[in-house]
Amino acid sequence: MRFFPDSSTLLTIGSFALRWYAVTLILGIIAAYLLMSKGMKDHGYDVDTVDEMLVLCMIGGIVGGRLFWVLENLSEYMKYIPYIFAVSDGGFDVLGAAIGISAMMMYYCVRRKMSTLRTTDVIMPALLLFMVIARIGRSFANVTVWFANGLDLIGFIVLYFFVRPYHEGRRRGDVAAAGFMWIALTRLICMVMKWDPTARNVLLPAAVTELFGILLYVIVHRRRPTKPIVLFDLDGTIMDTRSMVIQCFKYLYMKYNDPLNFTKEKRNLVFRVPLKEALEQLFPDQDPDMLAEEYRKYQSSFSWSDSVSLYPNVKTTLDELWQNGYLLGIVSTRLTSSCESWLRQLDLSHCFGTILGRDQYENPKPEPGGILYAGKKLKRGHDSCVYVGDGLNDIRSAKAAGVYSVAFISDPSKKEALEELKPNRVITDMSELLEILQENHEWADENC
Repeated sequence: MRFFPDSSTLLTIGSFALRWYAVTLILGIIAAYLLMSKGMKDHGYDVDTVDEMLVLCMIGGIVGGRLFWVLENLSEYMKYIPYIFAVSDGGFDVLGAAIGISAMMMYYCVRRKMSTLRTTDVIMPALLLFMVIARIGRSFANVTVWFANGLDLIGFIVLYFFVRPYHEGRRRGDVAAAGFMWIALTRLICMVMKWDPTARNVLLPAAVTELFGILLYVIVHRRRPTKPIVLFDLDGTIMDTRSMVIQCFKYLYMKYNDPLNFTKEKRNLVFRVPLKEALEQLFPDQDPDMLAEEYRKYQSSFSWSDSVSLYPNVKTTLDELWQNGYLLGIVSTRLTSSCESWLRQLDLSHCFGTILGRDQYENPKPEPGGILYAGKKLKRGHDSCVYVGDGLNDIRSAKAAGVYSVAFISDPSKKEALEELKPNRVITDMSELLEILQENHEWADENC
């Protein structure tokens, strides 16, 4: 075994040689995967989605990179056509890889009802990071490649730390457009300065890619964002159930405590925190899961028609959204049958394309499962989605899904706690939602 036998080799074992470019290539893939995983998780996607995307990115990068390389050196490959397929000998173009990856992602996003622009914004910095790390292996054998690497490193830093974060005027697709423009520009610089041996005959593809990046930037700033799907919590958001909730807790106090102990402060508590958390605090000696089941069983044993009403302007707002073509849905911790029953009584069933209770999706609030499943049921995905809720777990769930969150203040005692979670907007009357939906920006959490 010999370490560092030459500038391009890490070690040799007999006839086997481990090249630096192979090591840094693997490290680049790992780094890109981790960065892409973080970005997609922020958007509410799971690891399976990221794994599928990585495989497709590798396929698109290899095919696109090789195709562009062959086209740039077509006269040489025409002498012996089978050598086109000898990919193990190297020969890949960065511009072609970027185009190939983008094409595969467009196909994948269309199939999965995902935003192509939002997804490409995640992938572009990861691609540049991969290029920086992977190219280090070739830098040991050719010092000028370090200059090319420096350009890509600058591009990664600018895209990830300055273009990607939320700022006034940012549009979905800005990162992708800037990435295409930067990669094309750096390839031209490397060709002129002869910093990278692989940057040969790239004038035409680089010019086309640069124009594509500029055109994409113009398009994303002129387009109006997609009309979002709008999802709602039910209790405390659409219908006022405070009287019913108080009566249900009084029942538990009569059975397990003393109704006189159900003070005003404790009554406020049950509206500030999720049901199970309230039960844990109010009945520390009892099983909260058992109490929650008993609470729901007691609630379902009465009609409560005289105790429940719509909040002001809810019906007119929902009717207007429905008439204007918005896809609406319910994501609630109630059972689906109970949600449907209440919406029929309140004459709102016609407004909603999907009604999801806790029995229809895994991972209840504050996990994003209900919001993600609602996007699938409406066949639109969740990349352009608004979720309106009055509870802390509603906002946490929206944040976990990476969607635009609107906190509806139905109980002033919850306002401070809700604002601490930094929802995208806070409203006190449902009619305010109509004005919000007229704004011209992307419908996702600003941190995504």
